[in-house]
Amino acid sequence: MGSLSRLIHAGLASSSDGRRRHRILSRILLVLFLSVSVDTHTRHGEVLSAPEGCLFVKISFLRCENRSAKNLLFPSDVTHLELKNVTEAQINLRFVRHLQWTHSELIRIKEVLVNPENLKVLDLSNNIINELESQQFVNFTSLVHMNLSFNQIADLPRYAFKNQKLKTLSLSHNQLQALPFQVFAMEHMVELDLSFNYLATFLDHFFKFNKYIEMLCLNNNRITKLTSNALADLTELRRLDLSNNALQHIAKGLFDSLNKLEYLNLAHNPLTNLASGTFRGLRGLVELNLSGNKFTHLTFGLMHFSPNLLSLTLDDTEIEEIHNSELLGVPKLQNLSLKNNRKLREVETHVLADTPTLEKLDFSGNSLTFLPQSVMNLTRLRELNIADNPWACDCRMYWFADWAETHKNITMSELTCGPDAYPNDMLPTLHHLNCTKPQIVYKTPTKLYRLRSDALLECRYAAYPVPSITWITPKREVFHWNPDAGIPDVFKKHPHAHDDFMTPLRIIPPRIQVLDNGTLWIRNVTRSDCGRYYCYASNPIANHSEDVLLHIDPTDWNHVRIVSLIVGTQSAAGFLGLTLFIQFLRYILNKFGILNNFCSFCKRDRVSPKARQIYAMLDNIEQYKSQQLEKLRDNYTQQVTRIKDNCAQQMEWIQTSYQSQTKHLKDFRDISSQHLSTLRGQYCDQVRKVRDYSTTQLNWVRENYVFQRNKIRKFSAHKVLQLRETYKYQQQTLNKVLENLPSLYFENCRAGTCGRAESLVFDPTDLENVDFYIKSKIEKLSNLGENTDETENLTQSRLSLYYTPTERSIGSKILSPTEDDDVLAGVHINYIETRPRMPVFGGPSTSKEGYFYPENLDDDESCDLVNVTVLAEETKCNKVIPAKNLQELSTKNGDISIDNDLDSNNAIHETSL
Repeated sequence: MGSLSRLIHAGLASSSDGRRRHRILSRILLVLFLSVSVDTHTRHGEVLSAPEGCLFVKISFLRCENRSAKNLLFPSDVTHLELKNVTEAQINLRFVRHLQWTHSELIRIKEVLVNPENLKVLDLSNNIINELESQQFVNFTSLVHMNLSFNQIADLPRYAFKNQKLKTLSLSHNQLQALPFQVFAMEHMVELDLSFNYLATFLDHFFKFNKYIEMLCLNNNRITKLTSNALADLTELRRLDLSNNALQHIAKGLFDSLNKLEYLNLAHNPLTNLASGTFRGLRGLVELNLSGNKFTHLTFGLMHFSPNLLSLTLDDTEIEEIHNSELLGVPKLQNLSLKNNRKLREVETHVLADTPTLEKLDFSGNSLTFLPQSVMNLTRLRELNIADNPWACDCRMYWFADWAETHKNITMSELTCGPDAYPNDMLPTLHHLNCTKPQIVYKTPTKLYRLRSDALLECRYAAYPVPSITWITPKREVFHWNPDAGIPDVFKKHPHAHDDFMTPLRIIPPRIQVLDNGTLWIRNVTRSDCGRYYCYASNPIANHSEDVLLHIDPTDWNHVRIVSLIVGTQSAAGFLGLTLFIQFLRYILNKFGILNNFCSFCKRDRVSPKARQIYAMLDNIEQYKSQQLEKLRDNYTQQVTRIKDNCAQQMEWIQTSYQSQTKHLKDFRDISSQHLSTLRGQYCDQVRKVRDYSTTQLNWVRENYVFQRNKIRKFSAHKVLQLRETYKYQQQTLNKVLENLPSLYFENCRAGTCGRAESLVFDPTDLENVDFYIKSKIEKLSNLGENTDETENLTQSRLSLYYTPTERSIGSKILSPTEDDDVLAGVHINYIETRPRMPVFGGPSTSKEGYFYPENLDDDESCDLVNVTVLAEETKCNKVIPAKNLQELSTKNGDISIDNDLDSNNAIHETSL
């Protein structure tokens, strides 16, 4: 049975025609019938009599023809029954295993086939069955093989094959147009033939329950589309036939899951192109047929995923040329068929270099004029067919004569030079060709060329046919020349002139070109043309290369250097002159206000540089004031803290001394109660003096703080007023000068444009803004001396903007040194020393009572307690630090609140003892 199964596969695979396949299947079934173990017509020596029109082929094989099935009786030993041209009637199939009922115009199945439970093979082909019922074969419980081909079935019910265990099913040559989804839900099916119907498409996962199918025939239908997952479940599929359909493209990933596919037929479809990854999953593909499609070329990389491919057929296509590397990826290819491609004019030289194991090569029926020379590398070639091609029989095939004579073991077709030549006359013609390789005859010697002169570089060769010449310049520019355009050379697909990246040179007129005799002409030689030029000559026999040197005359180099220096100097001088002219023109336009009158763009910024300088000065004043107030605030806070700590320390010491003396005196209560009263009075007197002293010091510090703060603010106001008066004075002076000058020369100045000149300190157009700014500041400064409330002080500090004199403004002619010294006179800031010297209010007594009092403090200690003074001459302290020179600070305004709650500081005397 194993050999029989192989015979079935071989017979069905080798036939693409449905009727021929049907005949082969019938013969196979006949072999099955004849495989009965008994070869005689007798049993136990008795001769069996067959019914009328029937014949016992074997004791278990009965064949009937040209009769009716009515009253057809046969013994129970018959297991194989063949009926041909037998009219329809009921037949009892109780003991029959194989039934072949063909060419009988059978219509009904269920009514005529009785007791089919034991039937394994059913062949009802070549009848007129046009309809199948749902669960038609429910009683065929043992059926394995079914053939319903060559009938008129137009529809299949969804459950027509329900609960069947078929392995092979043939529905070819029917009238099926559409199939119910997953109608063939039989897990054991191995072969399915749906060819020669009218099927148009298959949906995704249509064969989900048929994953064990090994052969699927869908050829000769009207299939226009197969979705990506239509064949995704056929993981065991080995043979697939999709030929003679209407497929215009192959969906991406259609064949990805068919890892075991060995045979694929896509012939005779209107396919114009196949993507490079179409056969990505077909690692085991052995035979591929792409004939009869509308390909004009093969996609690069199409064959890269089928390394085991042995046979490739590309017949009857519209391919015009087979390019190099298009067959790369099939190193085991043995059979290549490229016949009857009437537009195929060339197979490039290295195409067959990628298929060294070819055994059969068919180039017949094409339009080839020469055979690729890589045929010489096919050491395993056994059969070569190159008939029916217009071979030119020129030097391009000169090699073929010697090769054909040394490989007489290869079966070759008729060797004729074109359709009008004498038959089998190719080899004698090629032998008598006088083809020679290129040999150099003359080349241009090395010469010295002057710059901007013309150069001619020549390479002359002797060869037949005349070789084509390719020139390569030092800049990697390539120029081709072919003496005979009718015989293409190896560079025929290159542009006539291109660079190293195959980009055509499009310079018109060209400076470098090849003349009609192959000489390279260089017009207006430049320094970049100097170097080595390569001359490459090639013809169908061989190729040869030479080099030609081109040098520049050294005298031209010196000339170039001198000219370069002169041009560089002139360019620098011209640029300098142009810059000076533009600056002078700009100065004239600005001086006479032309840009301000006619250039709207120049009027964007209405604030002059002098106005911006004034604003910066005012901001510096405010920054200076803020910094000085911040220092004064910190000094005041440190002094208040020191006074508080000193007072608390003295009070704590007095209390401790009083308590200790009180306890001591209580022990001597009998001595005198008057002594105790005296001690209490002394205690109260010391407490009062300490409190008064602390209050006096706090008031002193606060007054000093307020005085210096007001002085700083008045200094700022003074500077602003002085600035304003200077501005007004300069403006009045300028107006007087302008009134005395001629009106024609300074007419535009009377219109107000001269106020923008750089010689003025202020811009007249900014007068309103500056006056308004200064007036607002003066009004806010007028109330500084009277208001001492904390909230008002904070507001004034944050809203004030003052000017800190910079080095430039101090040294200007506007402010005199005498005025500066007067303004800053008497402003001093004293800082707290790092080493405190606290006055001691208590200690061992040198008087009669044994106590120290505040009035006993010396001047130095009182100066240490209060170290911030207003004027150096108003105190005896020697630690007065004069104010430093004013420096220009950042324009950023610091909003700092420097007023503390002085009432809380004055209330220190209320601290509990």
